[in-house]
Amino acid sequence: MKIKQTYKTASILASFLVIWMISGSLVQEETFEKKDSSLDTLSSVTILNSKATSKSQILKSSGFTEADKFVQVRAEVSGRVIARPAQQGDFVNEGDLICQLYIAGREAYPKIVAPFSGYLESLRVDEGDFLNTGAVCASLIDPDPMLVVADIAEKDIAQIQLGSEATAKLISGRFIKGQVTFIASSADKNTRTFRVEISVENNDRSIRDGVSAEIYIKGKEEPAHKISPAILSLNDQGKLGVRTVTSENKVEFKEIKILEDTNTGMWISGLGEEARIITLGQEYVFQGQTVNVKESFSPDV
Repeated sequence: MKIKQTYKTASILASFLVIWMISGSLVQEETFEKKDSSLDTLSSVTILNSKATSKSQILKSSGFTEADKFVQVRAEVSGRVIARPAQQGDFVNEGDLICQLYIAGREAYPKIVAPFSGYLESLRVDEGDFLNTGAVCASLIDPDPMLVVADIAEKDIAQIQLGSEATAKLISGRFIKGQVTFIASSADKNTRTFRVEISVENNDRSIRDGVSAEIYIKGKEEPAHKISPAILSLNDQGKLGVRTVTSENKVEFKEIKILEDTNTGMWISGLGEEARIITLGQEYVFQGQTVNVKESFSPDV
């Protein structure tokens, strides 16, 4: 994934916006059509006959890693610790003894056992310590799989499905891959974002809990066309798009959405399955104008 390419695109788009705001007419969209009497002085444009390819938008978010299971193991009764066979960092199986207590006067020996298989992240007690009801005996973590948690904006959440592919770049620079396993049904009331969890295999425990990450989630597939960012323009309303021509060779402005930016071109949606995209001469034509067309065809992508 070519992350740095987005800076180049951002600079191009920012330049479009600044010029449009200053002049109010970076792309002057005329609302009238030329009459047939003017057809003898037609402008000429070069177009790309483009056929769509299925492509997904890459949704970006900041997030963090989170263990699938991480619990504080607590005492259910009060008592003195008389046995603590495991050590901090040890792996324990579900049901293994973590602490054993002695209840004076009742000659009872209740056990505190592991609720699931995992690693003892911390042990809070030693033999001889007294635990009250609800006191923490140990912290238990199961790091496989590791979750990567993202908060996705409400405008983008419909693009994500269970099973969607995702990549995360950890703060160390390492890339990890996984699949979406949970999508929240309710938005956070403060941020209006939805929690999304990505499950990543971590049987070697190399991914730590609580690490910052940049997250890239593959959205739903839709018809996409590959263009040069240089042909992007803005209409009078400041909408980003490209100019196309109809089958009657009349100029149209089509609003687009950027799906992905790469070193070899930009993938956009909003043009349907087939489009006749103006690649040369777009700055000299206006909405509804009839033009002379020189055709080219999209290369294999």
